[in-house]
Amino acid sequence: MNRWMVLQRDYGQLGNRLHTHANVMAWCLENKLNLINLSFIQYAEGFCSWHGEPIHSLTLNKNIFSFLLRISNQRNLLDRFCRSDKWLKRACKIFKVYKTDDHQTIGEEELHELFDDGPQKRFTLVRAWDLSCPNLVTKHQTEIRKIFTPKAEFTKHAESKIAKLRKKYDCVVGVHARRCDYKEYLGGIHFHSWDSYRNWISQTKDLMEENGCKNVGFLLCSDDDASSVVFANLPVHFMQKKTVMSDLHALSLCDYNIGPPSSFGTWVSWHSKMPRLHLEKGMKIRSLDQFSICKGC
Repeated sequence: MNRWMVLQRDYGQLGNRLHTHANVMAWCLENKLNLINLSFIQYAEGFCSWHGEPIHSLTLNKNIFSFLLRISNQRNLLDRFCRSDKWLKRACKIFKVYKTDDHQTIGEEELHELFDDGPQKRFTLVRAWDLSCPNLVTKHQTEIRKIFTPKAEFTKHAESKIAKLRKKYDCVVGVHARRCDYKEYLGGIHFHSWDSYRNWISQTKDLMEENGCKNVGFLLCSDDDASSVVFANLPVHFMQKKTVMSDLHALSLCDYNIGPPSSFGTWVSWHSKMPRLHLEKGMKIRSLDQFSICKGC
């Protein structure tokens, strides 16, 4: 019997969705299960297809259902169906439903128990976002990185921007300044003023120069608008065409990354094997030992 994991939990933005999708994809690759992540469909449009299919799905065992999912109105129908408790109850012979709270993490063992706990059904709907399979992500990391390849329309502008910076600088540091939603999130603990970012950029510049980089440039990407006046006399540059996908790819092409704790920044570090530093209020940047490559995504 061809079995499917169906994932549906509209939690967070691109960074959170990348975390969920990469981890569940690693688990499905390991266990030879088909996957459709209904909560990643809108973001899959920013990435290249994989084996001719959009990356919100993973079809290892093809059947009539996998063919139907290529049709957008059929995917929309499945999405509406999976949001209806009434219809799911009527389809209980073929659907198993598992739901968790947002603060709960589902690991590899929990997923195995979910799929091994009989009777086996063709579809297992998981309503959760924080799936964590770090060992399997490491095992399948090469393939996962290939799967998450941005489309050329996003990479072209990002690569052009970084190429221009590399002609001018020996080292390029990406700055992810997440501000809009962080002003209220957790009481604003990760919301930082532009003056704070200016200080951190200045400290990073001094540190890199002390470690042999004569010319250090910075690419600042943010969900907020920063005045260039704030960064006067510092080699700070901005993306002209601001999209979340072009920012993601541009930051992944830098040599280092600084920014507040964020799944977006974690993905940049993991995917590109790039040293990253989580910024916290009052932090002083004084050593390269403060930077590290994120081991998971």
